[in-house]
Amino acid sequence: MNLESLGRAVPGKAASVEVVIPVYNEEDILEDQLVPVLDSLPPVFSVMVVENGSTDNTPDILRDLARRYGNLEFLSLPDPNYGLAMKKGLINTGSDIVIVDDLDVLDVDFWERGLRLLGEEGIDLVQGSKVLAGKNDKRPFLRRAATLALTFLLKTVLGYDGTDTHGPKIFWRRAMEGIPPACRLELDIFPTELVIRAKRRGVRIREIPIHLEEIRQTPFPLHRRVPRALRDIWRLRLALAKEDSECGQFQRRD
Repeated sequence: MNLESLGRAVPGKAASVEVVIPVYNEEDILEDQLVPVLDSLPPVFSVMVVENGSTDNTPDILRDLARRYGNLEFLSLPDPNYGLAMKKGLINTGSDIVIVDDLDVLDVDFWERGLRLLGEEGIDLVQGSKVLAGKNDKRPFLRRAATLALTFLLKTVLGYDGTDTHGPKIFWRRAMEGIPPACRLELDIFPTELVIRAKRRGVRIREIPIHLEEIRQTPFPLHRRVPRALRDIWRLRLALAKEDSECGQFQRRD
């Protein structure tokens, strides 16, 4: 990690940047992934790890790291719930800029590029895209195919004109104020609901490619995640349609 380069990328009006990382049963890669980041981050940065329902030594490792590193905070949730972990992290952060990333990704190059965009182009949220990654997406074929299928569903079911909602994100916290608590769904669909609601509110979003290389198997296999994603995308469509209907009825009464 180029500490000076990352530090220079932070917009001048940002006094603090926090990286939110949900984790579940990551004892095998936790220190190898996190320690180099904690060692190299500029002083304006901090890291919040949200452990959720881990049954291995992840909580113990995080407690030890938090004693060693003043720039690390961690929260623990009782049950495995990726979306709720991310939501809790976003609600609890008070930093000017928030980065959301996964432990097995931690694409610091994306962080730097995203920070520069927030400072130079009047953008509110930078969304990392696996679809745009092209040859830099080194995941197995089935994982890449599942991403393309999800993108198709986002377009056809939710009318989203982007290519990804699950990749890492960087945003001005003030631009997203109130959106995380408004999200109704959790688990894997929370990042999608977050971005969809941001788009509907008028948050200015820019997608850029990320670098991906699988360093461990996904904690939850695709045969469990894909049916759940299909169900939750439909649930999100129904929830948004109901809100639109209720809003229309309220406006007519006025």
